[in-house]
Amino acid sequence: MPWAVAAAGVSGAAGIASSAVGANAQVTAEQNAIAAQQNMLQQGENFATNQLTGAQNTLSPYINAGNQAQGWYQYLTGTGAAPAGVAGTPGANGQPQPSSYNPLTAPLTAPFSAATLPSTPGYQFTLDQGLKSTQNSYAAQGLGASGAADKGAAQYATGLAQNTYNQQFQNYLTQNAQIGNLLYQPASLGAGAAGTLAGLQGSIGAAGLGANVSTGQGIASSLVGQGNAIANAATGSANALSSGVNNALTYSLLGQYLNSNSSNALTSATAANPFASSSVGVDPLYSLLQTQVTA
Repeated sequence: MPWAVAAAGVSGAAGIASSAVGANAQVTAEQNAIAAQQNMLQQGENFATNQLTGAQNTLSPYINAGNQAQGWYQYLTGTGAAPAGVAGTPGANGQPQPSSYNPLTAPLTAPFSAATLPSTPGYQFTLDQGLKSTQNSYAAQGLGASGAADKGAAQYATGLAQNTYNQQFQNYLTQNAQIGNLLYQPASLGAGAAGTLAGLQGSIGAAGLGANVSTGQGIASSLVGQGNAIANAATGSANALSSGVNNALTYSLLGQYLNSNSSNALTSATAANPFASSSVGVDPLYSLLQTQVTA
């Protein structure tokens, strides 16, 4: 009977080994799946980073130029501080540039007035030429330094102001609008480039978030698969071990039973056999069983 017990033990061990081999194969497959998902995620992140870096390199000059133009636009309209290095430098009239303006004094938004008229392009030249002509006219009449000459000069200056005020006002508005547009266009272009870059960042961020969530779910699923494989292997091993122990115990008890009862059983069988004789008996059968039990 020991051979049967050994066979039962071998069967249990084989079941345990089979469960372990199967679990190890599944765990390895799940680990490979996790590594593949992490590798694909890393490749995607590297690609997205490269694309974003390329977009930044392409759009940065427009964004920087737009920021500079926007700074000047705000300064000249009195809505922002002076750009770096501007405050204190000489202005158009040699006066230091202020660190900031307000809309009522800024170059592009200050109201046009009679005090502004003398500084408009061409007005001072026309005034000087007109006064010289008036003075020469009165001088030719022998009234060069007379009150009449002074009155004539004043009338000319007043008339010139009245006749040119509206035109100079329109010229002032046109000039300021042109300067404002020249600054606003690159500022608008820079704002558009910044918006494009922000959109790319948002799209890449959303794609990256989705990839991370998907990869996380895949890894979680693989980890669950690993856990299930290990749990199934433990259950299979336990079942195989239990089955082997039960079988071995059964064979052991059977052996003990045969050892204790084989002689009586064979004697009863001989007595019950009416054909038994001294030459043909049950001794060979008893010998065979005894050999198997004690083997």
